[in-house]
Amino acid sequence: MVFALILGAVVALGAGWGSGGPKRRTTPLKAVAVFKPLAFLGLFVLATTLFIVADLYIMLAGIIVASVCIWHIRELHTRKARAAQEHTLASFLGLCAGNLRAGVPMVDSMDYALAQTTTDDQVHRALRTAARQARSGGSGQSVLIDATLPNLNRLGHIWSASERHGIPLVCLIDHMRNRITSQERHRESTQAALQGPQATAVILSVLPLAGILMGTAMGANPLAVLTGGGLGGVMLVVGVLLDATGFVITQKILSQANPT
Repeated sequence: MVFALILGAVVALGAGWGSGGPKRRTTPLKAVAVFKPLAFLGLFVLATTLFIVADLYIMLAGIIVASVCIWHIRELHTRKARAAQEHTLASFLGLCAGNLRAGVPMVDSMDYALAQTTTDDQVHRALRTAARQARSGGSGQSVLIDATLPNLNRLGHIWSASERHGIPLVCLIDHMRNRITSQERHRESTQAALQGPQATAVILSVLPLAGILMGTAMGANPLAVLTGGGLGGVMLVVGVLLDATGFVITQKILSQANPT
């Protein structure tokens, strides 16, 4: 019964990590496949340990804190991976455009750009597959159109539109590259402007700890009340849940100010 309760709490708090609507996946599948089981295992071990050495209330509070920390780390990793993917694609498009202006066919331009791009992320692998498919006589555009990254879909569509309507591909690629680099500059400037609000959000999240320390210094001993079970335990769980909810909502608002 106890372990069923622990497992239920872990699953309930971790179920929303991958939620967020029908978005296309922008992080490598291998990273997600490894991260999720390890995160759930870590939460289960933490919950079991806290339940054994403490009580149910401390266990629930610990699960909430750990879940929010893991969620925040994953969000940071996702944004970093997305930015790296966009940078890889922008570099690839710039090299492709230079070769296309010189009259080099698209497939040869892709091979050259891929040889100069040393990263081995999801974007690079998809582009390499598309180039190999096109060189063998297949449709490289369809490989990109079926990719899980929106920018690769766009590249596949403009490549297909260029061949279908006779539009110079170099103009379309230049336009796409300029859009990506403009988004990169906007993201960097917005991140710099959001450093202050980010710091404020972190300070507000840990402010309840300052209140506990102040109460302890005054001799009130709030830790004994919060960790003593009963009403104090309920106050601990509710307080941690509200604090964690505020932190998550703040991060969501800040991420909307700087979409990636």
